[in-house]
Amino acid sequence: ICHCPSSNMRLGAGIARVQDLVRAGARVGLGVDGAASNEDSNIAMEAHQALLLARVRNVDPRALDARAALRLATIGGAECLGRDDCGTLEPRKCADIACFRVDDLAHAGIVDLLAGIALAPPARAETVIVNGRVVVRDGRLLTADEREITRELSEAGARLRK
Repeated sequence: ICHCPSSNMRLGAGIARVQDLVRAGARVGLGVDGAASNEDSNIAMEAHQALLLARVRNVDPRALDARAALRLATIGGAECLGRDDCGTLEPRKCADIACFRVDDLAHAGIVDLLAGIALAPPARAETVIVNGRVVVRDGRLLTADEREITRELSEAGARLRK
């Protein structure tokens, strides 16, 4: 089951019963849905939203913790796709890795950094490694021209609105 919390909230589609599904043995992962119902396509934001929605749905701050949200975003997604070659950082598994700064003022004094990252609005990744290749460094995309991509997407959106 692919849980897309931001899309569900935007569309008023309800709140998934994530904990019940997991307890029942269902494979549950996170998704970003599509551009029509989620402009951000940010899996870290989906983990953040899943965590908060579970707490609201269950009226319980312990309903979903940061580690469980991270699991949904990683191994949960791999399990949904029936893949055992990704989802965890282990030898001989493929992996994409996003690195975030936690040595800044926003994170100062936080005891549980994972919870701090999961509960705060998602920041832009400082470094991203895809299949062993650095594609983002110092927050900048290295593999394509961001301005050109933005221009092309804006033009495509304008054509769709016509």
